[in-house]
Amino acid sequence: MSISPSPLFSFNEVTKTFGNVIANHQVTFSVAEGTIHGIVGENGAGKSTIMKILYGMFEPDSGSISLRGNLTRIRTPQEAIALGIGMVHQHFMLVPTLTVWENIILGQEPTCWLLNESSILSELESLKKEFGFQVELKKPIESLPVGHQQQVELLKLLYRRANVLILDEPTAVLTPQEVDSLFEKLKTLKKANKTIIVITHKLKEILQFTDSVTIMRQGQALETCPTQELTEESLAEKMIGRKRIPLNIINPSLSQEPILQVSSLCLQGTRGPRLQQVSFNVNCGEIVGIAGIEGNGQHELIECIAGIQRNFSGSVIFDKSDIKEISPYELKQKGFSVIPPDRHREAVVLPFSLSENLILGHHRERQIRAGTFLSQNKVRALALEKIHNFDIRPDDPALAISALSGGNQQKLVVARESERNTKFLLAAHPTRGIDIGAIDFIHQHFLDLKSDGTGILLLSSELEEILKLSDRILVLFQGQIVAQLYKQDANEKELGLWMTGGAAP
Repeated sequence: MSISPSPLFSFNEVTKTFGNVIANHQVTFSVAEGTIHGIVGENGAGKSTIMKILYGMFEPDSGSISLRGNLTRIRTPQEAIALGIGMVHQHFMLVPTLTVWENIILGQEPTCWLLNESSILSELESLKKEFGFQVELKKPIESLPVGHQQQVELLKLLYRRANVLILDEPTAVLTPQEVDSLFEKLKTLKKANKTIIVITHKLKEILQFTDSVTIMRQGQALETCPTQELTEESLAEKMIGRKRIPLNIINPSLSQEPILQVSSLCLQGTRGPRLQQVSFNVNCGEIVGIAGIEGNGQHELIECIAGIQRNFSGSVIFDKSDIKEISPYELKQKGFSVIPPDRHREAVVLPFSLSENLILGHHRERQIRAGTFLSQNKVRALALEKIHNFDIRPDDPALAISALSGGNQQKLVVARESERNTKFLLAAHPTRGIDIGAIDFIHQHFLDLKSDGTGILLLSSELEEILKLSDRILVLFQGQIVAQLYKQDANEKELGLWMTGGAAP
């Protein structure tokens, strides 16, 4: 398909700062009407900021936006919606207890006192039919799988008559089948002359589904080009400004000595069992991946293995010690480390400095103490060593971690949790929402740990990550391990079927 020479909207030297941080610097690019346009770049490149400016969440400090050739000022999301611009955020903006149709009209209710439910449902059914959506309008959001919740977000925009749809990391928690389904719907929207902007880190999706792509780096739009002119390697190189270093793939360990043994693990929830007879081992020098759609017991499994949740039956044995019988601090001292799934809520303290975050959980250790007190010089020296080893930027130990990009925050968590004689690492979604450069760095670090004899349990919704790193792959569905495959026998489509219960047992 040829790209239309006439842009629907254009950014002209748009600059946006937050304090001393320059989020966007003289950003200039255009998007043609009726196309699927990708926005790619490393964490902190300014992708989401420039789209939030288009959606009216931020106003630019300087520069301008043109819509159909006319200078346009967009000061609020309401003004953006009135202009036909809508945005689906990475974390869905839905009320779990309300039904699908109630969520769709929320904030756009008719002005009369009584809602005409039948009229609204009729209009929504027409939109569903026109664009191929399958979601049931009277079901509560909390009962829907993630893929259907995303359909609700898209229907919200269509109900608001949006012609420009901005999607921020739309496939972060979708299975391969759900990804294919999403982009089929986006193609249908494109045929209806809708313009779709996709912000993503997934280069394969950019190459497969978009017409054009804008590459951003350090707050600037480097170039916009037709996707057909790019390869995965050339696109990655443009994003990070250098050639990617291939992973040093290490053969699986021949060790049959388990560092972690999970046996008949069961956990009851308020609405029934959350984990049912879960059993597996992780051997020294082995990476075991657990694939599954979120909500199928991953969170509960993490808490049981990490010793946070102890009200379970069965056993979790780490290095011949029962998890229930030792404290989390003792676990850490024995070489048990955890990278939590939510770094902001569970892994870092945002107002704390880099050096303070790097010693969380290690503050009692002698190497950073002077008698009964922390030695600030020793803490700073340790922080500088970690910052250097993991290429954390900016490299100021006194800087608040909130000032770092997501990728650099995650590298700090990995540095803290996996460099102190780690015997076992529980890594939950270790690369979620971070850029390709940071992902490559963390992946290679995991492989290096593996070569040193560390056993790693990797939980991830990214099947490409699971397939790339794991020696064995387990699939978790409705709280049960429903499949075990060796790396050479697995592929994304088969894993996706197991994850949705679509594969035969």
